[in-house]
Amino acid sequence: MRKAKLSIMLLCLLSLFVSCGDDKSSTAKNSKKDNAKSAETISSVVLYDGTPFYVENQDGKMVYADEAQLGDVIRIFLKGKSIEQKEAIRLLSSGKEETFNFVHVSYYDKSYWTRDIFITNDAAVTPAVITAQSITYSAPDGTKATSKKFEPGTIIAVNETAKEHDLDLDIDFYEVTYYGGGSSPFGKKVYVKCDNISSNKADTVALQTLKKIENTKNINGDVKAILSESLNNLPVSPFVADKIAEAGL
Repeated sequence: MRKAKLSIMLLCLLSLFVSCGDDKSSTAKNSKKDNAKSAETISSVVLYDGTPFYVENQDGKMVYADEAQLGDVIRIFLKGKSIEQKEAIRLLSSGKEETFNFVHVSYYDKSYWTRDIFITNDAAVTPAVITAQSITYSAPDGTKATSKKFEPGTIIAVNETAKEHDLDLDIDFYEVTYYGGGSSPFGKKVYVKCDNISSNKADTVALQTLKKIENTKNINGDVKAILSESLNNLPVSPFVADKIAEAGL
């Protein structure tokens, strides 16, 4: 499974500006292929690394089938004008059962369900990277700092159409969504200075790839060499270029 996804990541690196996300050819899991491309959907950003995806068993209970990486772009199915979601029982391999709210999504052209706490529900947001340690703000106001901080290299979701300007302090802010933990559906929203955010697609893909390499044991040397070459040819920001260099690639 890991090798298959590394190969898919490589294909995305080699065709960075061709949509990867839910339009990739699937080698992920043995679930039935859906017609997501013709169904009405909106885009969504995965907010949690290792976000689990589920399918329903014969009893209508959710069982684990796959997982996604932080920053992946998926699709949410619409039912009428609303996102398709429902309350259902999650069945763990241990036999434990818990009830949660699930959202119907498409990932690698496959139909799954995932918990609402792990994804965004705003089609205007896209993946982005925090490039410097960043204070967050509860409003686009330099006097409204919160205790939450983002470390450099954090992948979040940003709404660039929601750019706001603090006239008094002459600061530009973006509205940012991140995984809030607990029971917060569709992430938490804060504001971050625009200067500390890179929405360059290459930056997000590069950091995802570095994470995948880091988490993959016994990666094939030839694959690693090709990934290294691809990473170093991506049009990344100086911040991400330094990250690639630090990883020895």
